[in-house]
Amino acid sequence: MSHTISVTMEAGVAVQPNELGLIICKSCNEVLATLPTDGYKKFYVVCPGCARKDNNKEASE
Repeated sequence: MSHTISVTMEAGVAVQPNELGLIICKSCNEVLATLPTDGYKKFYVVCPGCARKDNNKEASE
């Protein structure tokens, strides 16, 4: 079962003090976005760059 999370990020957005949720790429460990949560939480997804690399690697095999 596969779930897709779509995140829209804007450049120059200031992180609020209560944004304790992190969205992290599980391939390259880059922090993609933050979320306002009640506690510290990490969500792992695959960023678009790593997804393209994975698709290109699968296509060449």
